[in-house]
Amino acid sequence: MRLFSLLRLAAQAESLRWRRTGRGLAIQGGLGAAAAVFGLMLLMMLHLAGFAALSRRQGPELAALIVAGVDLVLMALLGWLALRHAEDKVALEAERVRDDALRQVGDTASRGLMLLPLLRSQTAKKGIIGAALTAAVVGLLSRR
Repeated sequence: MRLFSLLRLAAQAESLRWRRTGRGLAIQGGLGAAAAVFGLMLLMMLHLAGFAALSRRQGPELAALIVAGVDLVLMALLGWLALRHAEDKVALEAERVRDDALRQVGDTASRGLMLLPLLRSQTAKKGIIGAALTAAVVGLLSRR
């Protein structure tokens, strides 16, 4: 019974971790898309206002270069904000719980495998030797 409850706990922790990670990515994507839409509208208005103001004083060529430079700075700022990624503490804790539960499942399974030859054997001496060999093999495999 403990094995199944540990597996259920690991599955629930993994499910929570995926839900929280997906939620964070969805929020991040939505915020990035909203920033892109407002950024485009802002840039269109800034283009018009800046180009109109600069073309009176500098000429249309230099005004276009200045507006493009401002665009570059705003694009870099919005891109940096969209790429920031904060770790979700709940998702990290769920991952730790999952790993602990799976480690305990491995320990429980290895103990069961260790006793299996002892239960199957007709003589106690063969059973003890088989259990020792199985324990050694399981120990070597679990270290990998």
